[in-house]
Amino acid sequence: MDNTIRLTNIQHFSVHDGPGVRTTVFTKGCNLKCQWCHNPETIQKKPQISYNEELCIGCGMCVKICPEHHRFDVQNGRHIYERKDCKVCEKCAKQCPTNALSVYGISKTVEEIAEEAYRDSMVFPEFGGVTFSGGECLLQAQNVKKTAEILKQKGIHICIDTALNVAWDTIEEILPYTDLFLVDIKAGTEETHRKYTGVTNRMIKENLKKLSQEADIWIRIPMVHHVNDTEEELNEMIEFISSLGDGVKKIQLLKYHSLGKMKYQWIGKECVEFEEPDELYREHILSKMRELPFYVEWN
Repeated sequence: MDNTIRLTNIQHFSVHDGPGVRTTVFTKGCNLKCQWCHNPETIQKKPQISYNEELCIGCGMCVKICPEHHRFDVQNGRHIYERKDCKVCEKCAKQCPTNALSVYGISKTVEEIAEEAYRDSMVFPEFGGVTFSGGECLLQAQNVKKTAEILKQKGIHICIDTALNVAWDTIEEILPYTDLFLVDIKAGTEETHRKYTGVTNRMIKENLKKLSQEADIWIRIPMVHHVNDTEEELNEMIEFISSLGDGVKKIQLLKYHSLGKMKYQWIGKECVEFEEPDELYREHILSKMRELPFYVEWN
């Protein structure tokens, strides 16, 4: 059986992915297609070529190395990359002297990831740990579980950052090796959830209800103006979250941002931009969400 995890990055000393200072493992592959995703490189399971035109010096090395020579050209000093039918052999990225061309998507073994994460733990403050994120890390649950098990044996705190859009059996398997779940709620109503993520939220809600009886959870809600912060959406989320068990320890409201905009360009995808709510409306959202019997904060 394959002993690797597909990932895009291991981020060291992260302070936004759970309690304390953490090592975050960003896995590759997601079964949601959130239109506001700020990590679009984690959605597709397979490796992708990233092209940052600002770093290109027009050396033409990629043109020479590409086995399908028509994929690259330099016209009027401007580098042209034709993505259609590219086999992603990665030769161009390995040859590029400035990293204008790079690859999103590598595989590391369970042992390699555990060792790298454990090295970070040597310099953690009193409280920190490792977070498995994505993408959707539970699409690779077997090897995420193996890695978490190794780290738990070393006394390291484990977070699983997930949308819970997987079978309950998958979640049950990772439970013994998880200290805290970070669970995203994308929308309240099924109609909005399907429209902006491509999938229904029925299984997600069922899983979250079960999980709230069995594990500690931080619920995180990316607030996207005119999408999931309408009165209807807020009321639907409040009603649902109120029905959850006492495993819920915190609600984090995440401010929408467009920091991932350039990543879309680098991987040749269109970026859909949304509005940010103003300060007054953010206060309204916070006030309304504080109707919940849980601690609520903007993060």
